[in-house]
Order: sequence, then C-alpha cells, then structure tokens
Amino acid sequence: MNPPSKDELLDLIAHEVLIDREKLHPHDTFETLGIDSVDTVSVLFAVEEKYGVRLETTELSREHTLEHLMSLVQSRVAGTA
Repeated sequence: MNPPSKDELLDLIAHEVLIDREKLHPHDTFETLGIDSVDTVSVLFAVEEKYGVRLETTELSREHTLEHLMSLVQSRVAGTA
C-alpha cells in the first residue's frame, strides 16, 4: 500500500475530530486545536482501520503537531518505522 498523502490524512483527522478541514494545518499542535485524548484515540483507531497500521497513544502528546502524526502514519504504511 502506498503511504497516504498529507491531504488525505488531514481529511481523516478533520472527520474524526469534527473540525473544518480548512482549519487544519500540518504545523498545528493537538493542543492548539483542542484535540483531547479521546479525540486522539479516535484518530488512531481510524488510522488503524483505514491503513492497517498501529500507532500507540504514547507516540503522541498534545504538544505534537499534525505533521508529526502524518509522518508517523506515512512511515508505518511505507514500512519504514
């Protein structure tokens, strides 16, 4: 499977956390967007279901950016992490 694009991942995140896609930018942190631990788990489950890769909640904190999450997903899908 090819790694998902950043736009595809931002769409998934927006859907899961109920934030307008236009308001999400890779440099945003979970904290600045108001994404809490429940939302984070929801995103991780959606990633696992859609791409078949597992991410642990310990790999993310509220200070991490969406770019960090997207990089993790892309590298896992590509098989490099």
